[in-house]
Amino acid sequence: MVDLKTLPIEISETNEVRSLHLETDSIQSSMLIQDPIHLTLKYTQVVALTLLFFRHPKNITILGLGAGSLTKFFFYLCPKTKIHTIEINPRVIDVAHQMFDVPFETKRHHITESDAEIYLKQNKTKLQIIISDIFDGYGIPRTFTQKKYFKLCSERLENNGLFIINLWGSDKKTPNYIQDLKLIFSKVIIVESDNPGNVIIFCFKHSFLFPSKRQMDLRLSFLENKINFDLPFFYKRMLKRNKQLFESMNCL
Repeated sequence: MVDLKTLPIEISETNEVRSLHLETDSIQSSMLIQDPIHLTLKYTQVVALTLLFFRHPKNITILGLGAGSLTKFFFYLCPKTKIHTIEINPRVIDVAHQMFDVPFETKRHHITESDAEIYLKQNKTKLQIIISDIFDGYGIPRTFTQKKYFKLCSERLENNGLFIINLWGSDKKTPNYIQDLKLIFSKVIIVESDNPGNVIIFCFKHSFLFPSKRQMDLRLSFLENKINFDLPFFYKRMLKRNKQLFESMNCL
C-alpha cells in the first residue's frame, strides 16, 4: 500500500508551465507561471462547472491539495466562500505555498494536514460542497473509490449538498464506481474532461434544487468575464452527456 504521507515530490517546468509530480512522471497539477490562478488542466476546468449549480457557495471542502489549483481558483473567484483543503503530505503543503502561489491561512481559507477519510470521520460538521481529488503517482488510492468512502462523504453533506469526485477514465473499474455513486446519491452528472482522461462526477443529495437552464446560462455568461478558459465547451458537453437527466428535471 502506498503511503501518501511520504510520497516523493518533483517539480518540472516546460513552456511557462510548472507542474507537480508525485513519485512518477504523471502530472498531478500544473500552473501557468504568469497566471497562477488559471486552471491549466482540463479536469480542473470541468470542476469549475460547480459555480453553475451554486452561484455563491457557503463553503467548499477540497480533499487533496496537489499544487492547489482548485483551492486557489475558488478562493479568489468566490470571495465570500470558506475554503478548507485537506492534505496528508506536509511536503505537498510546503511546496504548494512555495512554488505554486497557494495563499497562506486567512479567515476563510485553511489547509489541514490530515488523512481525508480520518478527517471526515472525526469532523461531523455538515458541508455544502466536497471535492475529492486524491491521487498518488499511479491513480486513486483504493480507499477513496470504495462505497463506504462515498457514503461517508454523503453523510457529511448538507441535504442540498454536492459531492464531486475526480475519477480516471482509463480505469476499468470507473463504471463500477459510478454505479455505486448512483446508489448513494439522488442525482449523478458525468462530465469527461478529455478522451481518454479524467472523468468528473457531480453527485447531488436528495433535496438539491437544480437551477433552470436559463439560470445556468446567465451564470455561465457572468463567469466568462472572470476566467480565461473555455468553460462553455464543458457546459455544452455536460448538457449533451446528461441530456436525459436534465430533461427529466425540466432543466432543458
